[in-house]
Order: sequence, then C-alpha cells, then structure tokens
Amino acid sequence: MYKPSYVWPNPAFPFRTYFESKGLRIFIIENIQHNWLWLKDYHGYFKPTDYFFVYCGWYHSEHFAKEADVIFNELGLRKDNFYFMYNQPSEGENFSAKGFKGELLNQNCWLDENLVMKPLDLPKQYDAIYVGRFSAFKRHYLAEKVSNLALVAGNNHGNKVADGIPDHIYLNEAPLKPNQVCEKINQARCGLILSELEGACFASSEYLLCGIPVVSTVEKGGRSAWYDDYNSITCEANSDSVAEAVQFFVENPRDPNIIRERHIAKANYFRAKFVLKFAELLDKHGIIGVDPFLYFKEHYIHKLRNSQKPDFNKIFVEQ
Repeated sequence: MYKPSYVWPNPAFPFRTYFESKGLRIFIIENIQHNWLWLKDYHGYFKPTDYFFVYCGWYHSEHFAKEADVIFNELGLRKDNFYFMYNQPSEGENFSAKGFKGELLNQNCWLDENLVMKPLDLPKQYDAIYVGRFSAFKRHYLAEKVSNLALVAGNNHGNKVADGIPDHIYLNEAPLKPNQVCEKINQARCGLILSELEGACFASSEYLLCGIPVVSTVEKGGRSAWYDDYNSITCEANSDSVAEAVQFFVENPRDPNIIRERHIAKANYFRAKFVLKFAELLDKHGIIGVDPFLYFKEHYIHKLRNSQKPDFNKIFVEQ
C-alpha cells in the first residue's frame, strides 16, 4: 500500500467545487499526495465527467511526479481528468514525462489585485522588507548585510525555525492584518524573497502589486515568472549580492504603477488560459447556456480556492 510523504494535517484543507452540472463537474485541489487520504476512500465514486484542476502549492519536482504516478496507478485514476496548473516550465516537464496533462498557469495570477495590495503614497522608511515566516527554507540570514531592514513574520506552520535572523529596525510583535502588511510593504524600497525552493510565493507578487521591486535569489517554484529587468533583480545566494541588489533599488527607485500594471497584465493572460480550458470542457461535454468568461468573473475568489472540510459523501457518494 502506498504511503504518502505528506497529507493535509487538518480536517479543513484546500478544496473547491468550481462548476457543477449533470454532465460536468470541476473541482479545484492543491497538490496530489496531500490528498491521498480522501482520494483512496472516494476515487471509486469519481465519474468520467469529474475533472480536477490541480494547484501546485510547492515546487512539483521529479519526485512529486513519480509519487503522483504511483498514486494514479494504485487507484486507477484517469490522468486525462486531472489538469495541472504549473508555476514554471520545469514542473510541466517533470509531470508530462509521466503522462500528466497541464500547462503553465502560475498560481500568483489568482491574487485579487482589487482586494488589499496596492501602491500607497507613503514615505519610505525601510531599504527592504522581507515578508515571510521564520522558516529555515526562507533563508533570512542572506539579508544580514541589508541596512534598514523590516521583517514581517507569520505562522511558521510547523517548519524548522530559521537561525540567523538578521538585524532589523522593524519586526511585528503580533500577526498583522493584510492592510497593515500592505502599509509596511509600501514603506519599503524593495521586497526580499530569498528561498531556493518553495512554491510561486504569494508574497513575491504582493510586493509587485504594491508597486515595489523584488530582490530574489535563483529559485525553483515559479515566482520568477513575474520578474523582468525593471521590477526585479535575481542575485546570487550570498549576503553581499543581496545587499548590493537592495542598494541598487535604493538608488534607482521604480515607478510603482508600472510594476503593478505589468503584473496585472500577466495575471490576466494566465486567467484567460484557465477560462479557455474551462470553455474546452464545456464544449466537450455539450454544456450549453454557460458563458465561460462571465462564469469565471462571477465565481472569482481570491487565490481561486478556499480551505474547508469537504463532505465527500455528499459530493461523491450521494450523487
């Protein structure tokens, strides 16, 4: 019997019924192996017209692809009914080698640009800000030579706590509300993302939506899909290179509206790809009377999916 490397630890986890009709249902899930417990119990109730759009919440490596392939073989799942939304091309290469379907559709496009994160006319107080929990993989120590640094840390989610937290002039004493995070980002000249491996990293795109440039190290996960020569510097993973990149943006400020509007334009490109896939399934299964673009607009939510405790008996067994 397959044993997953990780499963959702809580009864509430990312799952959403996106579209439901007699001839087609679309569900949004995050990752594959994380969902093993309910997949093994309910896969026998899946219909040929049930489709799963898979959010890639962490870098989908060759190992992830092999693990997903084992799960699909053991449960007899149809790969044609799962559509992976990759954050970077190498994820697609890893999974297509195992026969999985999907395309580049970076998860940061699901950040609602009208919700909170936006440019504010505030005086700059920090040379750089790092929004990220104090987990070891975030590599805060690489910012040790950055002057006037602000740190905003959240829940560590059970990850190994980082060593070497750099000197700083601001650190939140309690969790900040999104509007407070937005204010802090706008008080900085650039944002830091220094991990080598994670997902596409919402914080990276939140910096861009607030109109500040990003200093990033080379990464696997997909955040660099949003970077260009104007809005970012990708530097070597050492403290001197990070400090040098920060100083560049201190001396060469960027237009926040240009940064934000370019991000929104790319987000709309990815969203259109999602809608086209949705339209393809509507057409394939003869669903009429549904305008895919209007449906998308009316059912759009921040980050596309929400965490809930799904009633799988009601969703799959009682249908």
